Amino acid sequence: MDFYILKKQQEVIAIPADEQSCKQYLNSGYFYIDKVAACNETNALKVLQAKQAKALKIPLVLALLALPIVTFAWYNLTS
Repeated sequence: MDFYILKKQQEVIAIPADEQSCKQYLNSGYFYIDKVAACNETNALKVLQAKQAKALKIPLVLALLALPIVTFAWYNLTS
C-alpha cells in the first residue's frame, strides 16, 4: 500500500495515498514530503527515515573515500 508523507511544522504524518484526502491536508497547511510503499502508517514513517539516513550516508562515505586521495595529492604538490 502506498502512503503520502506530509509535514506541518514539526508534525510528520503518513496517510493512505488518496488524492482527495491529500488535497484536504494540503489545504489545511501540510506540505507534501514523499510517497512511500509500506504496510501501515508506522512503517511508512520508518521507510522515510531510512531514505533520509541513506541520503546522508552516501555523501559522507564519498567524502571519507576522497580524503586520502586529496591528502596524497596535496602532499605531492607541495613537496
